[in-house]
Amino acid sequence: MPIMYTEIDREEQLRQQAIEHDQSVLTPEHLLHGRVRDLLATASLFRAGELATLLGLEAFFEAESSELSAGEQQLVGLGHALSSSPKTLFLSEPFLFLDHVRRKRLTGLLEEIERRFSCQIHCSMTIQSDLSLMSGSAETTGRLLNRIENVQHRYPLQTRYALVTGKLSFHQGERIAIVGANGSGKSTLLRLALGVERPLYGKVRRAGETHYVPAHPMIAPLDDRSGSFAVQKKRLLDDIDWSKDSYYFDEPTAGLDDKARTAFIDSWNTNLTTLIVMATHDSTLIRAAHRIIYLVHGEVAFDGPTEQFLRESRLFV
Repeated sequence: MPIMYTEIDREEQLRQQAIEHDQSVLTPEHLLHGRVRDLLATASLFRAGELATLLGLEAFFEAESSELSAGEQQLVGLGHALSSSPKTLFLSEPFLFLDHVRRKRLTGLLEEIERRFSCQIHCSMTIQSDLSLMSGSAETTGRLLNRIENVQHRYPLQTRYALVTGKLSFHQGERIAIVGANGSGKSTLLRLALGVERPLYGKVRRAGETHYVPAHPMIAPLDDRSGSFAVQKKRLLDDIDWSKDSYYFDEPTAGLDDKARTAFIDSWNTNLTTLIVMATHDSTLIRAAHRIIYLVHGEVAFDGPTEQFLRESRLFV
C-alpha cells in the first residue's frame, strides 16, 4: 500500500524519508526530454513495452516527450523511474496534472505497481476540496481578442492531428475553461492561441496585450525560484497585476491549497474586462468559468455556457 503524506509539512516528510533511503524525490519540476520509447527503455525494450502498457502510454511510444501534455509527461517520468526497478520510490505530487478520472485510476495503479515491481512507494499529495463556486453571467464587452479559424495542427512525425477546430472567438470579459482528458489538446490550443506555435493549416488572429502562465513554474520568467513547486506556482499568480487584455493559464491551480485557489478566483474581479482562458482539470475553476470548451482527441466536442456543460456532463458533475 503506498504511503501517502498529506499534512502541511508533507514535502519535508517525503524528503526526509528519501534521504534515509539514500534516494532522490521525483518532483513535478523534473522534466525529461527525448522519445518516450527511449525514456522507458533504460533497461530493455521489453521493460519499456510493459511500462507503456501499464501506464497507458502505448499511443505515445514514438513521440517526443515535449509533445505530450503535462499529465502524460508525469506518467513518462514515473515510467522512467520504474525502468531501473527501484525498491523504493519517492513521488512528489504524482497526480498533479492528471485529469480527475486518471487521478482516481492512478491511485489503484500505484498499488498494482508496488505488487508487480516489489517497490514501496511514498507520495506527497495536496488535498483540494470542491469549493462549489458557480459562474455568473459573462461580462463580455464585445471586443474580439482572439480568433481561431479552421485550424488543423499536428506535431512532427505524428499522424494524428493534435487539434482540429472550426471557428473559436475569445472576447474581453470572458472566463473560459478548456477541459478534457490528458492529451486531448488543451495545451496545444493555448499555445496556438498565444502564437507560441503556428498552425499547420488555418489562421489565428490576436489583438491586445497577453500574459501566459505555463503549467511548470520552471519554464516561466520567475526571479525567485526558491521553495516548492506550489510555492513557485503561487508566486507566479500573485505577481499578476491584471493590466493586460488577456491572460492564458495552463493548469494554474495544480498543487495549490484551497486558500490559494480561492484567492486566484477572487483576483479575477480586479479587472472585469480582462479575458481569462484556462486549461484546467480543477473542478472549482470549471464551475467558476463562464464558458467551457471541451476537447476530445483534439476536436471541440462542446463550446458553450458552463451551466449547460454541467447539465449534460456525467464526468464533471
